[in-house]
Amino acid sequence: MALQFSLSQASLAVAILGSTYGTYLALSPPNPSEHPAPSTGDSVRWLFLTRKHTTKVVLAPLGLLSLHTASLALHYPNIPPSLVHHGIENGLNPDLITWSAATTIPLALILCAGVPLRLVPYASLGKNFTFALKEPDRLKTTGIYQYLQHPSYSGLAILMISNVALLGRLDGALSCWIPPNIYETFCSWAIRLLPLTISGIMFGIWTRVSEEEKMLKRAFGKEWESWHAGTARFIPFIL
Repeated sequence: MALQFSLSQASLAVAILGSTYGTYLALSPPNPSEHPAPSTGDSVRWLFLTRKHTTKVVLAPLGLLSLHTASLALHYPNIPPSLVHHGIENGLNPDLITWSAATTIPLALILCAGVPLRLVPYASLGKNFTFALKEPDRLKTTGIYQYLQHPSYSGLAILMISNVALLGRLDGALSCWIPPNIYETFCSWAIRLLPLTISGIMFGIWTRVSEEEKMLKRAFGKEWESWHAGTARFIPFIL
């Protein structure tokens, strides 16, 4: 019997996989980070987040969730039992595997905001963009840096939030993985730990931004201070 997929569902599956590939590109180091840390400090370096293969390890679970979610979307509404597994018992949400606000909004944010806000700075800064802090040979104040001081961190935040909304919800593909007898307990603990996780991520980003700004101020002095005073950090004209 030939498999039949609707064009709408197939397009969603492709969009999900495309967003994950874009996320991988946007979170992969554009240049090696083998230089020594600046005198102003680089906390992220000691967490091994700047290593060459860290992105592959960190994003492996996201890739699995993406493949599973895309497969669920492709087969919907006639999803094979072997694919949905515990999803029926745990309440798999159809909105997360069909075109809906729950999929359209995060996909649009990933593809139209998150990925560009990472890849454009990669191209703009060239060899000066490294995951480990490195004193650049010039201060970039044109292009996207005319409007934002830290566009790549804005892109990082968008990618993290949007990918969780698209692939990491407990009523999405994860509901197919978790045994029903521990599903409610798992959800309860996940909700309790969410504020702590968000706080940790925000603290990490802010620490990195502070260290980067100290490095740039030390390197470029009044030129950086003038640009810093007149340019938003993360959101144009707002923040």
